[in-house]
Amino acid sequence: MLASSCVYIPSDGLHSKTSSVEGTKVVAVSHKSNSSFYKSTRRANRSVQQVWTSFVAGNEEDDCCVSEVYLLYETGNKNAAAMQTRLAKEFGPSEEHLHVKHPNKVIEAVKFTLNRKANGLNVIFVDLDSLASTENDSSLLEMQSLLDCISDNMLVRDKHTLMHIKSAVICKAFHKDTSKCMTGEELKTFLSTEHAIIKSHITGDLIRRLNKKNVAAKCPLTNYPIRYVCSSNAEERKEICRFYNYDERGCLRSTKAERNPNLKGCDMDHTHCHRCGCEGHKAYECRDVTTEVGKSVLFKITEEGDVVSVPLDGDSVMHNNPRDVLSPSLLVLGGRCRGRTLNSCEFLPLLPTTGKWTALPNLQEHRGSHAACSPKGTRLAFVLGGGGIDGNSDSVELLDLRTPQTQLSIDDSKDLKWNSMAEKLSSARHAFEAVCVTTSNTNDVAVNIFAVGGWMYGSKSCESIEKLCFKVSHDRSNEISWQNEGRWVKCSPLLTPRRLHSVAASTDGSSIYVFGGYIGERNVTTSIESYDIEANCWNVVDQLPNPVLVQAVPDWSLDANNSFIIFPFSDNNASGNWVLRYTTNDSTFEPVVEMPIKNYHSFSATVSQSLRKAYLVGGLIDSKWTGRAFALDLDTMTWQELPEMSLPRRRLAALVME
Repeated sequence: MLASSCVYIPSDGLHSKTSSVEGTKVVAVSHKSNSSFYKSTRRANRSVQQVWTSFVAGNEEDDCCVSEVYLLYETGNKNAAAMQTRLAKEFGPSEEHLHVKHPNKVIEAVKFTLNRKANGLNVIFVDLDSLASTENDSSLLEMQSLLDCISDNMLVRDKHTLMHIKSAVICKAFHKDTSKCMTGEELKTFLSTEHAIIKSHITGDLIRRLNKKNVAAKCPLTNYPIRYVCSSNAEERKEICRFYNYDERGCLRSTKAERNPNLKGCDMDHTHCHRCGCEGHKAYECRDVTTEVGKSVLFKITEEGDVVSVPLDGDSVMHNNPRDVLSPSLLVLGGRCRGRTLNSCEFLPLLPTTGKWTALPNLQEHRGSHAACSPKGTRLAFVLGGGGIDGNSDSVELLDLRTPQTQLSIDDSKDLKWNSMAEKLSSARHAFEAVCVTTSNTNDVAVNIFAVGGWMYGSKSCESIEKLCFKVSHDRSNEISWQNEGRWVKCSPLLTPRRLHSVAASTDGSSIYVFGGYIGERNVTTSIESYDIEANCWNVVDQLPNPVLVQAVPDWSLDANNSFIIFPFSDNNASGNWVLRYTTNDSTFEPVVEMPIKNYHSFSATVSQSLRKAYLVGGLIDSKWTGRAFALDLDTMTWQELPEMSLPRRRLAALVME
């Protein structure tokens, strides 16, 4: 494969008719990103035609056909199923599963055949980045071994072959010239040089790559805490860009903005080192080995030009006493901020109302459009699923704010931190919601957590609902049992699959209501469904008066009558800017108060039963990220603006701990 008989071209140059590669046996189209590689399955037949007429035959009158199609992947690759589904739509159902012999890996191949002709093209899809074990995918021997094993296993044979290869290191060989073609010998020469490996020119260390499997484990946002810089006499601090400091490609947002002035650039600091705070070099070039990189700090630049490091709260472990998180408190968890997916958390004590936002330990995973809930009376917070750096998540994290703090299921640490529960959701998803229903007695609290709907695979609204049932004893005698042995159980599915909907439990704990949401890419539903927990069945009960996205919470006001408070994602339209009280007994929607501000959406809503107040936090105001928060007194229907969060965020999760 690494020979003159194979010609490599970048995916951007596939449409070009380059005479220098006519007559070749094997054409390898190289993709740099997951999105480009994934899209190649959607237009696979078109690329076959292009290769046949432009590169192989050189004559558009020649008959073009496909002989065999293969998808190669390492056993356990979670993206293989989606690729296989896409290829089945293009080339028909898979015919057989094969095992490709390789001395170090378990590689599988799926073969698609549907009325193929023997003299046609072979088409092969292979993600070399996910198969290679080295961080920079730059080992010549490993690359040659992976490519040659495809030929040795008779997938290429003597036929003309089109290969779609995801390999960032091969794409690097083309640099910015997307019209360039490269022979196997030229690629071999490139791989044997140090140009294929990106190193710090000062320290010689490899620079971290992001476009490889397990992205979250290698992302600067995961590996390095948030840090700021400011001058000694300035109140405003500026976040230091971690992509600029740790990614080999630098900050892509700012790079794209430099090329296109119509694009919004990165508003973070690209001058100071994330490690030491000095100017003139990046963090991976920094020679300062005495500075600890695992803590959040504020670099203050003195008038003399010296750098002073001031520690900040909010690391992944909080060394405070859990009693510092008073009940009731408003918690905000994760979210999205200007293109970043967050793992930072903070809380605001609700009594007294003059409190301020304080950092909580960071989530283990960066999450946006996720779900969260806190069973009343337990001082436990749960975060579920969401969209992360690696795609959708199925994991569940737990923060235990009871005292004394113990982590029996994880370790004996006394530090406050998020822990991953043993049991995961049945499927990875985001844009869904979760709700708790609890019953309490003198010995324990019986908890039912429901995860409802969502968005799977980036194209499918989900009808799934599942619940996690456990009991939390007041004496903490069953800690290991419910944290490690609890299981998610599937319930009766939604009648209308949906995402970006709202979920709320009735005040009597007998039912769950689902409001609105998207049922497809752009279609919005107004339906309201009710789930009878005991009977395990759904019913369509009403329609929202406006086809808008909403957030809903149970109405805990003194005069409530089995009702909910509905907050619309509002705009300048006066009719869509009113908060509604929905009473289930007579199916009425009563406007009760205007939203605190117009053009307010993508916020998170939660409620306090003890304070009889609802809370709106974060979101977008006039399409701009905001950290503002508002409280609505459910008895008087009056708004109060709360202190602003330390970080603006949307698609966050919020809950009240009480």
